Amino acid sequence: MARQSEPVDPARAARTGTPPAEHVRACAASATRMLQRSLLAPGEARAFVDEQLCPVHGPNAIAAVRLVASEVVLHAVRCGDGPIVVALDCDATSVTLTVTCQMPAPCEGAGLRLGDPISSKIVESICRASGVVETSDGQSMWCTLPTGHMRTQYPTGRVVGL
Repeated sequence: MARQSEPVDPARAARTGTPPAEHVRACAASATRMLQRSLLAPGEARAFVDEQLCPVHGPNAIAAVRLVASEVVLHAVRCGDGPIVVALDCDATSVTLTVTCQMPAPCEGAGLRLGDPISSKIVESICRASGVVETSDGQSMWCTLPTGHMRTQYPTGRVVGL
């Protein structure tokens, strides 16, 4: 069963029409890349993760993020149409991977369901949360993965990811 919650990035949430989450991102690392819909796209998504994942918070999560990126982009290649946009957003304690493309979509707010049950189970077991959102650019499939970092609150009240 897929878990559903709001995406981490308030700006992205505003673009997609989802109410912004009430929290401040502890890390502003973010990257986006457009991929052509081809059988090379999953490998290109893995290379994108290798190049762009937050160097401070991402190293412990890179294998999981690469795997999820590969599975979700493969689903976009198999079921979608047109270019595929892959985005990474770091929040210190988690990384959100978003894959957007034109695709026949389930109803708004549906859980993430990939092309085959094994892929869905792999992604679901790794991710903290996942979902599908309709956007003006098509359908955005997103997954939030833990980085292994914890938030720490300093005496000044400032919260940061270590």
